[in-house]
Amino acid sequence: MRNHSWIAFVVLVLTSCNLTANGTTPTPLPTLELDTPTSSLSTPTLVPIETLLAIPSATFVPTSTSGVFIASPIDQPVNCRYGPSVAYLVVGGLDLGRQAEIVGRTEDFQWWYVRNPSNPSTNCWLAASVTDAIGNLEALPVVDAPLAIVTQIKVEVEPVSMNVPCGSSSPNYVTATAEIFTNGPTSLVWRWESSERETYEKDPLLFLEGSSQVVQLYYRVNGVNNFWLQVHILSPNDITGRAYFKVTCTS
Repeated sequence: MRNHSWIAFVVLVLTSCNLTANGTTPTPLPTLELDTPTSSLSTPTLVPIETLLAIPSATFVPTSTSGVFIASPIDQPVNCRYGPSVAYLVVGGLDLGRQAEIVGRTEDFQWWYVRNPSNPSTNCWLAASVTDAIGNLEALPVVDAPLAIVTQIKVEVEPVSMNVPCGSSSPNYVTATAEIFTNGPTSLVWRWESSERETYEKDPLLFLEGSSQVVQLYYRVNGVNNFWLQVHILSPNDITGRAYFKVTCTS
């Protein structure tokens, strides 16, 4: 009985070994791998945010279509003159931070004809060299320089009052002084005139720039009365300046 049990044990061991030797080896599980993009797909390029912000936005520039032409000072207040030259008087000004509407120009684009910032009912000239201008400046009309004129005449007579002996035949004289102002370069045709219907023609007065000149007349008084003397400008404009004086007699 004991022999049979031993034999059965040996047979079982041999059978087990044989199954292991002849059995199929288990197939290992495949290793999972992530898909790799093929060369046909381009890798996106990151764009720095600074680059995007650096792209300028559209800027509106006035054109002749909108009818807007603007001038502003570059770095300091600018004089606005009666004509397109420093020989003309200053009649207005454009401060920093302000703008003036351009309505014309010189042919060489050196001066802008603008609405006077100091008096919008008038126009004046700004130098292009000291201003920034925007708009289709080629479309601006060319404006000729204005004719400089006499703007004021101040006349004084010395003395303004004179007492002379009644019946005296001695001549008496007064001195008339006139200061003539222009707003630009010009040549004046002018004369002295008196209340006695006398005229004193004078040589033309030349002004190289807007300024003033002084003229005088040494005048002989005939009789006693209330008198006046005046400067009469005939060209480039018609204007007079007058002063009064009187001569009385005393016994």
